[in-house]
Amino acid sequence: MLTVKEHTMTMGDRDGITGSDPQEPAFWGQLFAGLAAPVIVADSPGGWSAPQSETLVRRRKTWVDRLFAGEEPYGNSPDKIVILQNGVEIEDVPIDPLGSWTVVGRHPRAHIQLEAHKLGLFHAAFHKKDGRFYLHAIDLECGTLLDRKKIKAGVPVPLRDGSLVDIPGYQLRIRLANSPVTAGEEIAEAGELAEIPSYFYVPPLSSSALTNLIEDRAAIALWSGGVTSLRVADIIEETADAKTFRLVGEKPLLFSYRPGQFVTLLLTIDGEHIERSYSISSSPSRPHVLELTVKRVPGGRVSNWLCDHVMPGERLTIKGPAGKFSCFDCPASKMLFIGAGSGITPIMSMSRWIVDTTTDVDVKFLVSFKSPADIIFRKELELISARHACFRVAVTLTSAWSGRTESWTGLTGRFDKSMIHALVPDLGQRHVFLCGPEPFAAEVRRILQELGFDQAKLHSESFGSSRVAGGGKRAPKPLALSEPRHRVHFIKSDRTVETDETVTLLELAEAHGIEMDYACRTGSCAECEVSFAGTLSEKPECEKHRRRKENGTALACCSVALSDIEVEA
Repeated sequence: MLTVKEHTMTMGDRDGITGSDPQEPAFWGQLFAGLAAPVIVADSPGGWSAPQSETLVRRRKTWVDRLFAGEEPYGNSPDKIVILQNGVEIEDVPIDPLGSWTVVGRHPRAHIQLEAHKLGLFHAAFHKKDGRFYLHAIDLECGTLLDRKKIKAGVPVPLRDGSLVDIPGYQLRIRLANSPVTAGEEIAEAGELAEIPSYFYVPPLSSSALTNLIEDRAAIALWSGGVTSLRVADIIEETADAKTFRLVGEKPLLFSYRPGQFVTLLLTIDGEHIERSYSISSSPSRPHVLELTVKRVPGGRVSNWLCDHVMPGERLTIKGPAGKFSCFDCPASKMLFIGAGSGITPIMSMSRWIVDTTTDVDVKFLVSFKSPADIIFRKELELISARHACFRVAVTLTSAWSGRTESWTGLTGRFDKSMIHALVPDLGQRHVFLCGPEPFAAEVRRILQELGFDQAKLHSESFGSSRVAGGGKRAPKPLALSEPRHRVHFIKSDRTVETDETVTLLELAEAHGIEMDYACRTGSCAECEVSFAGTLSEKPECEKHRRRKENGTALACCSVALSDIEVEA
């Protein structure tokens, strides 16, 4: 793209200092602020925004147009800037009509507007002064070359007939028929380059986003499990105490997981190896990014460290995905999502999946927050509810908020029997997906039970002190056991230890330094599944997996011994 704009103002006109040298660094800011409003030279009279001279019209013609028209290649003007791309002349700009300053760059207000990879918004400027023509380099990142030497930004360099200016994507050949004789004059403030950077002449590759989405999708690596390092591409401030970390592969990478699953971050904080599990808030229907939404926890070592220290461009190592909490395999045509606080994150992943894939399912989403300022994904929830007829969102606020800077006309108060019955009169026809802090989840379970809801259709995951993996290895710690007591024999470790009916098998193994895989510690991921022989009890939310228990397997994080048992660990 090339656009040439006519001057209606010069620096001399603006400042009343014609002929004086501008002062750095304010000079370039003044110049750009004083640029005339762009006058685009169109290809037909109907496109002019102001009357243009015949010279301006003629300079729109390329050398090919002139060749077939039988015209001279450079018209009647002996002094000009000839613009070349890939060695071919595409335009020539007469110097006489130019003002005292002519800016070249990508910006719409540049006098000569060009488009190229690595070309600056305001890349270089030409200055006419005392019958001489000077070049000023502006862009600091990629620079400007004069006769294959890189010139210093802001330092005026005199031009001569035949001078060749290189900027990314283009060459500017200077034609000065009446320029002073300057044979042997060296370019001041210039540096020899051992090698010209490729971006001056080599066209950039096609957009990586275009390649990823359309051209070479089959060639992109797929992550569906294991340990991998990801780059933080962006950080989104969801609320004052919640951030979404948008992660991408070091190289183009597609992410495959089930909506609602989580990953475990492998971190090193102050020299200590720490693992923490966080639900994925993005959807596998948007496979080029993986998003984790982290809410600060008072006194939380990892959540606060992530929010305070991790910046875009840094790397995070994850393992996973894991977790059974997902609507992916649910056969229901009606679902009810219930969440609170940061418990919204896995449910948001499922919500995005359902609306992105236009799944034929009727969804009602009840979510609880303390105040309007605490509503995570608020605008997106409003948009989903407004645009999808079969997806309805209801938000209730549970606390009085200071300042009352925002009025609230929606629901208030904690979920109770009357509220759930009024919002979801067909509760018995739905599968329920519940996620939130442990006290909230326990209260909702009690309400559902009182409403006669079939617990076999309840899918839950709770957040709390046990929600996150505690680290690579936990130091053994003594247990205060109560009665009655039982003996547990860990077969692989060949260790026999005592336990009671309150300590989980995972806690027992950790207390005695026995290695056991785990991730979520809430019975959601099945990473800690072990074979056993004997009698044990599982937490209520795990009891529905009766077939697993009948087959002699259990989740160590939520199982306690009720007799002497043997465990394959």
